[in-house]
Amino acid sequence: MLAVTRRSKIMEIMMEQGSARVADLSQQFQVTEETIRRDLERLANGGYVQKTYGGAVLIAADQPERPFATRSTERMEEKRAIARLAVQFIEPEDVIVLDASTTALQIAKNLPPVEELVVVTNAVGVVTELAHRPGVRVLCTGGILRGKSLSFVGPLAGQALHKYNINKAFLSCQGVTVEDGATDVNEQEAKVKNEMMRVARESFLLVDNSKFGVTAFATIAQVSDFDRVITDGRSPAEVIEKLKGV
Repeated sequence: MLAVTRRSKIMEIMMEQGSARVADLSQQFQVTEETIRRDLERLANGGYVQKTYGGAVLIAADQPERPFATRSTERMEEKRAIARLAVQFIEPEDVIVLDASTTALQIAKNLPPVEELVVVTNAVGVVTELAHRPGVRVLCTGGILRGKSLSFVGPLAGQALHKYNINKAFLSCQGVTVEDGATDVNEQEAKVKNEMMRVARESFLLVDNSKFGVTAFATIAQVSDFDRVITDGRSPAEVIEKLKGV
């Protein structure tokens, strides 16, 4: 069984039982306890479980989302690597959309000089970062401001996206599995991200290695709905091969 599949099944057990012991999971999946501990570490890093002595407990669905300021300082090397790859697809006169993820913010920070670029976003951080960038026109969707993610959501945000002819969408998420697709901890965020993907001619899913094998609360879209997946160099080869088959 692939590690990403095993972690997805561990999450199913956690959601059903609320907790699980390392020894029990080791026996059920026929892997070493050290392997299970690594799985739980990955899930804990994603904010979905809390490690305990000998196991882990599920974090309630309304709790796992961590503040933007906290997430923006985590896994910076991976996020910058993804951003450097992503900006290579941005061309003069493009109209792009960036979501409110910390990875998309790194795209804004790493944008090279691009002539007549239009950036549509629901992210406060992206607006602030690009406000004085020469050659870049920034359009904010508006909507209901979520303080925890510093993003705009709701009907107004979704409607605004349909006003523009968007070439490329750059989106991230909280978890990715082949079975459940790209998922997010907040339903409103997931809905806006789905709208971004659907209105764009080409969509890019930005995923660092910690998010593979994790299923969050709300589905954004299936992996096959995206045109490209951009990840960092630390993603397991087995994950990459499985995604290529989608």
